Amino acid sequence: MSALSRRATPIVTRVAAGALALALAACQTQSPQPDLQMPVETGSETASRSDAVRLLRSAETLPSPMRDEQRLQAAAILYELGDNATAREAAIQVEPEHLDDVQYARYAQVYGNLLAAEDEFFRALDLATAPRLDATWPRLPADTALPLRDLRADLWGLLGDLDSAIAERRQIADMAESEEDIAANNDDFWQLLTQLPSSELHLRADESVDTRMRGWYQLALLGRDTQTDISSQLTALSRWRQQWPHHSAASHPPQALRLLEQLAAQRPDRIALLLPLSGPLGSAGRAIRDGFMAAYYTALDAGAPAPAVQVYDTGTDQPFEEVYQSAVDTGAQAIVGPLDKRKVANLLATEKLPVPTLALNYAPDSGDDSARLTDDLVQFGLAIEDEARQVARHAYRQGHRQAMVLATDAGWGQRGAKAFREEWERQGGSVSIIRTFYDNSNFSKMVSDALLIEDSKSREAALRRKLAAPLEFTPRRRGDVDMIVTLAQPDQARQINPMLTFFYAGDLPIYATSQVFEGDINRTRDRDMNGIHFTALPWLFEKDNHTKKNIEQQASPAPAFARLYALGADAFRLYPRLPMLRQFPQQQVHGLTGALSLDAGGRIVREQIWARIDEGSPVPVTTAEPRSPEESGELELTGNRETL
Repeated sequence: MSALSRRATPIVTRVAAGALALALAACQTQSPQPDLQMPVETGSETASRSDAVRLLRSAETLPSPMRDEQRLQAAAILYELGDNATAREAAIQVEPEHLDDVQYARYAQVYGNLLAAEDEFFRALDLATAPRLDATWPRLPADTALPLRDLRADLWGLLGDLDSAIAERRQIADMAESEEDIAANNDDFWQLLTQLPSSELHLRADESVDTRMRGWYQLALLGRDTQTDISSQLTALSRWRQQWPHHSAASHPPQALRLLEQLAAQRPDRIALLLPLSGPLGSAGRAIRDGFMAAYYTALDAGAPAPAVQVYDTGTDQPFEEVYQSAVDTGAQAIVGPLDKRKVANLLATEKLPVPTLALNYAPDSGDDSARLTDDLVQFGLAIEDEARQVARHAYRQGHRQAMVLATDAGWGQRGAKAFREEWERQGGSVSIIRTFYDNSNFSKMVSDALLIEDSKSREAALRRKLAAPLEFTPRRRGDVDMIVTLAQPDQARQINPMLTFFYAGDLPIYATSQVFEGDINRTRDRDMNGIHFTALPWLFEKDNHTKKNIEQQASPAPAFARLYALGADAFRLYPRLPMLRQFPQQQVHGLTGALSLDAGGRIVREQIWARIDEGSPVPVTTAEPRSPEESGELELTGNRETL
């Protein structure tokens, strides 16, 4: 997090405030006048930049608390106008201990949003959850309490503390009265709850003593259901409404559920599945086919209408273009496949595809965005790049800024390391060191060298020679790293993790991608990976999913192939929902491979759930990890100081 401004002397503060007001006046432009949650002094419901200038100027002539109240009003106006930098300058000058409880809550909301906009998420959360607020909620007007609670819920959700975010959304549900506020909170509630694995939702639905939350958990299960098609979901939604007629989500359903009827009317009746069933990619193609058909038969077993599916082998010598055209000529209204990257690239270069196509891989990045066909072609696969970018975003939100990357020399590891570094640096982090390892690497030496342990020992030896006296000495690791990313297979991670502890890096959080876990639970074998956080396929925790059960009973897939079966099952669930993702990019389809969304380039982006190895077994992470005193950085709000 960036260094914070220190409190200036009163004279300097007055000069800075006057300069801020003059600067605002000098660069005034006509701006739209949005609704403000805090009225300006004139009593108007709207305000402009000139109002902020006037408030800052007149504040210089006023004693506290009026001076601080006007600066806060100016900061709120500037924030609403989108001038975050100047709004923050104004907010820094506010001395919050002079504000009454209502004004303090408004200060926490405005300044907290400004901090969050600068990626200072923990500081924003510390402010929005300050102890002073605990006893003030009953006295706060709704137009003050609701935005502040909304900020708290967003921050907790962003930082991975789903339980706290859910509890806050529950509080907002009790307070929201307008149609707009209720609908917005229900959408956010839905997004939070559907991040939980189905097994967790089942548990909470069974055990919750809160009737309203029990309804929410059951509804979220409907959205997380990766084993049914749209018709089955509509039937389940109808039953849910009959059971919960007075529930908030019955009168104000989440946007994703409102779209189901529209999607049901648009479903294709004939599907072609184009996969390599022979040749070098045959085993992967057959696994994806079996996963797709397992989802298909699960839908049939549930009594849902299902399309006719024709499977074509693209692993033969027949040109792919002929196979594709044959599927179209036979009447396919949608095509799922191909798997081969080169064949996907050929489709990407085609000016116009005759039917909507869901490719099951990503074409090599050509750097030519003009060739992308977002209306006709969607690319969906198990790209390591998605997971690496998710790690970068998550670690940055957790407050880390200096990374050490340990990556396998395998192609996926190198691509993941590249994607992590690009996203990490885009976020504002820095990479202190990247090390590549091999199957036969000396992991002890690799970790020791990466942490500069030998350099520490060399300094100790030089000091001994200089002093010629006994010394008590403990080697020290490098100090320019506050987190570690490892792109490793399980057997590699089992060697790396203990070495990091041995070489004095046990206090550093370790993040990994889903490849780090074997796929089957073996507590004895995996204890050496305790503490590692990794992006996990929801497949791992979907124990009651009928499609997964069918796959495991019929195929007993090896862990390495399980993700391919999951990809096939998700393809069946995904293709009819593509119109929804195109129309509402913020929506997600929750599948066995992750929460799936569609980006502007026609690529499906996967967001996996977070898990941690605990006593040799993976567990989903739904609460915030405890922070050390150094990480938490108590935010002192006395006077106009900002100190860590």
